[in-house]
Amino acid sequence: MNFVVRHIVPWIKVIVAQLLGLGCLFLAREFLTGNAIVSLLLVGVTASLAGRVLGLSVYWIPIQLLLPFALVYSNVIPAWLYLTGFVLCALVFWNSATGQVPLYLTNTKTWTAIQTLAKGAGAKSFIDLGSGSGGGVVFLARALPDLVVTGVETAPLVYLLSKLRVAVLAPANAAIRYRNIWQEDLGAYDLVYCFLSPVPMPEMYRKARKEMRPGTLFVSNSFSVPDHQPDRIIDVSDGRKTRLHVWKM
Repeated sequence: MNFVVRHIVPWIKVIVAQLLGLGCLFLAREFLTGNAIVSLLLVGVTASLAGRVLGLSVYWIPIQLLLPFALVYSNVIPAWLYLTGFVLCALVFWNSATGQVPLYLTNTKTWTAIQTLAKGAGAKSFIDLGSGSGGGVVFLARALPDLVVTGVETAPLVYLLSKLRVAVLAPANAAIRYRNIWQEDLGAYDLVYCFLSPVPMPEMYRKARKEMRPGTLFVSNSFSVPDHQPDRIIDVSDGRKTRLHVWKM
């Protein structure tokens, strides 16, 4: 059921949004004077707005805008070009589109703050939920040789690149696994870190509360949880003004 909700339902919403865009085009057909570009823009913009109303993330907007053009001009622009672009986007931004978890990259100053937090807490095991390009896994594994550092990622191309990066650059205490963050048992870690989005945070917090051991730390980059104040907030002195929300389980 979770797979259907996260990966199938968004595509159903895309189809519904595009149909609403076509409906808007039908209603406005007399005012468009046969201008194909304006007509396709109307469909794309309407579908994008409808998608947001239906709960799709902002990362669907480019797809919604370009889809009408791709369908109409498929005889002008080679189909393989659309397919290649779509596949690449899917391989990189799979979690952004379907799970409303964007590809956020944590900067070095933030990883330094997490390093200090892990060392101060005496953590022996760490996991990055949605480890992206694997930079944080490499950084922490190098900085803290006694810390077992794990990253999990499901965007296929990002996973392969991070897997290679860790294999080449990281010491033996680092690992990247192809695994859904919702299927990972958080009870195995002393410090759990995530940089998700406001949408999945309440559910992830409940998962952490259910699975993590007493005294372990759950850390969220930038995003808090409604009605659950963190035990500590770490302000990172970076250009992004990052704040780490820390809960002690």
